[in-house]
Amino acid sequence: MPDAVNQRAQAAYELGQQAFERGRYADAVNAFEHALTQEHGLALDGEIKLWLVTALTASNRREDAIELCGKLALHPDFDVRKQSKQLLYIINAPKLEAKEEWLTKIPDLAELEVSEEKPWHARPVKPRPLKPPPPPLPLSEVNTEDNGFVWIALIGCGLLLGGLWWLS
Repeated sequence: MPDAVNQRAQAAYELGQQAFERGRYADAVNAFEHALTQEHGLALDGEIKLWLVTALTASNRREDAIELCGKLALHPDFDVRKQSKQLLYIINAPKLEAKEEWLTKIPDLAELEVSEEKPWHARPVKPRPLKPPPPPLPLSEVNTEDNGFVWIALIGCGLLLGGLWWLS
């Protein structure tokens, strides 16, 4: 029977994680709190409470999150204590102000009507007419004077090959 109770706590924990990842923070808080009322192991207890802290913070309940972090600092599991201290540091960090031009406005998609249209599909693009290639330059404008690079490169290659032959 204890295994079935532990499974209920695990199911509520996973439900809370799913709600959190979908941005439903109030539902996540409720699911995590429900998971805490179930009988569960020590490791699962710490994980549930850490997720509850992040859900409380995301749902603008900072004071509750800070209080729970303080309790988690005394948790028997070392990893939970360490993560709770890191979360408390993040929660207490000063809020940075962002300039308006730095932000990207994301429209609220909840207001869209459900329809059969698929707005994310790209409309067919009309092919662009190809640009004609530029006309060739007349030979009178082309610099045909020898700059000696070829001779320098050939002498360098010859010296390199001669040096390798001498060393072998």
